[in-house]
Amino acid sequence: MTDDTQSKASSILIVDDMPSTGLLLEIMLSARGYHAWAVQSALTALREARREPPDLILLDINMPEMNGYELCQQLKADPLLKEIPVIFISALNETMDKVEAFRMGGVDYLTKPFQLEEVHARVETHLKIRTLQRRLGDQNENLERLVEERTSELAHAYRRCRELGQLKDDFLRMISHEMRTPANGVLGIGMLLLDLCPASSERTLYASLFRQSSQRMRNLIEDATMIAQLEQRSWSNGAAPSLGELLMEVKGALPEIRILLEQPTVPETFFPKGDGQLLKRALQSMILLGISFSRDKLSARITATIRERVLLLQLDLDALSLSVEQLTEFFEIESPVRSSSSAEPLGLAPVVAHQIISAFGGQFRLVKGEGDYGYLEVMLLPE
Repeated sequence: MTDDTQSKASSILIVDDMPSTGLLLEIMLSARGYHAWAVQSALTALREARREPPDLILLDINMPEMNGYELCQQLKADPLLKEIPVIFISALNETMDKVEAFRMGGVDYLTKPFQLEEVHARVETHLKIRTLQRRLGDQNENLERLVEERTSELAHAYRRCRELGQLKDDFLRMISHEMRTPANGVLGIGMLLLDLCPASSERTLYASLFRQSSQRMRNLIEDATMIAQLEQRSWSNGAAPSLGELLMEVKGALPEIRILLEQPTVPETFFPKGDGQLLKRALQSMILLGISFSRDKLSARITATIRERVLLLQLDLDALSLSVEQLTEFFEIESPVRSSSSAEPLGLAPVVAHQIISAFGGQFRLVKGEGDYGYLEVMLLPE
């Protein structure tokens, strides 16, 4: 059925205390195929509208007992009738009448004497608008129902994801714990076997490779355990050392790297929010990650600034060959980008550092510049 067919079947209630006016409009509209009927009082109109809600009301302003404005107010106050469009009718043609009509909730205004084409055009327009509103209303109801269903599904999926996440964390923690003893045994026996081999350049090479692999395995176990614990443990931030003390500890842990701090506006007495040991670990990973994306592997220059009480540590990079898109997934646990980059030897250390900083409300990110340039930035909140 077309919109035009629907509008021709529409019902129109005419309210005018002058029987001749009501009859005229009734004839004009009926000739166009509408179901139109007229009443002579506001009270009758209210009763008729509640008995059989029309699609449109033509309402005279000047009527005894209750004028059109008052009737319109009652219609708009009734939940069953408030959506029915009201077109006001009056012999007057003053601006104030139109303003009041729209203020009371009218959608349009007709003046006497009537012009058939004008009446039809205005009626047709507002009936089409009403049809569209009903369709949108039905669509909104369907949409609300779909939203409720999807919300319920998402809530269920979220609960399931949390359960699976908990199982993953428990499994990861258990595996990390259980791997320590056999790993230590295998690594220890491997080192003993190497010691039994006669001295040679090959033995020295293999022993060095074995030590590196052993350390990577131990670091991997530590990092996996840390990831499993980060979301479960509430870290105290009361014992966090100052920035200067943290950097001194990091320098001690990385004696082979020359760490320089440029702090034009940052005192070394800045106390970051977080656990001291975790922050030390994160900053140590920051240095190692920065070195992996820099040509100079022996020194790291960190610029420290404070913006609105937040500490920003920035390490410039000149060998960052990854794209912006690749950097968006760099800190994901299973990121193939990280495992195939120059940061691969660090294992899960960058992921752990990222989660540590995030756990204390900060930010740990890689930012791409032009070419192979960019920077590594760590944001720390004050204690």
